[in-house]
Amino acid sequence: MNRKSLLNQLELAYVPLTAYEFAIVKDDKLIDRALEKASLYLIGQRPVITFENVILDTTVYQLNFEIHQKGNPNILKCQLPFDQEIFGLMDDNLVDVAFNFLDKSIKQDKPPFQNIHGFSLVRHMKEGKEFIIWFSPEKLLQNWRKGIIDCEIDGDWKSFGNYKVHYVGKATKQSILKRLTGHSTFQDILSLEAPVTEKQLPANEIVILSFEFQDNLQIQSFGDGADTKEMVASLLGENYPEQEKVFLDAEKALIKSMQPSYNKELFNNYPVSKDGLYHDNYDAISYTFIDPIVLTYEEGEIRGGLTHIGGDAILILDNKEFKLAKHE
Repeated sequence: MNRKSLLNQLELAYVPLTAYEFAIVKDDKLIDRALEKASLYLIGQRPVITFENVILDTTVYQLNFEIHQKGNPNILKCQLPFDQEIFGLMDDNLVDVAFNFLDKSIKQDKPPFQNIHGFSLVRHMKEGKEFIIWFSPEKLLQNWRKGIIDCEIDGDWKSFGNYKVHYVGKATKQSILKRLTGHSTFQDILSLEAPVTEKQLPANEIVILSFEFQDNLQIQSFGDGADTKEMVASLLGENYPEQEKVFLDAEKALIKSMQPSYNKELFNNYPVSKDGLYHDNYDAISYTFIDPIVLTYEEGEIRGGLTHIGGDAILILDNKEFKLAKHE
């Protein structure tokens, strides 16, 4: 008997961006390029995350700091050395650190510096100063986790990856940055959602998570009397569905799973659809998240990154049964 399955692994295409950060980078061509393979996004919310007790240690040329989140009892103690390959420093380079304070009305002239939602490293050159890199707490944690930067981090860093999901969307015809610029639902969420933390702006809590596929693994088995052309097409990967169609199907699967409050169409008839994978007649389809994030919604949560192949899985079986399989 012939059987066909499709295993889809979703991965963050870029660091989660707060609405405040999005407003700054929405015209950035480099970030737009980083998101070129991403067509699925979530708009979520989490308490504010900040850098605290920040001190520049000139004796060993590094930045010492903590990462805090409102309502999270865990504190991360961190040391970021400047002398690492990715920063591209020469022996005689000096580095400045520019801070983005959450509350600009409070002057801070001496370390340790507090209440910082981001910082930039700037290199001194003969021609002047040159921007090196910018970090939010989430960008620093993601870059460290992926091995892009060296940083010493002590504490329960996974507890900083929880997001309450408000909306699931797709951007198959244009980039996510363009899609969200002037997006009415995005503006509604910013206007209507109360801050989780007292005295905070929703723009510092509402977060955009953009996803691409790390892998779409199609598995086919063939029984007696199988069509030879179909077998050859499978071996050559010629019968894979178009990526756009998988994104459209993934959007429906996530919306049906989480029923986000700002999605008007909840796809209650899914997996039946005109533009998803329904007509490809898979025996099994799964969607799972590679990153160690937790997506919370009214009826529960979906956890990612629990193993090297993902975490909790959204399953569609025999083109009709729909369920969330929790990882043990």
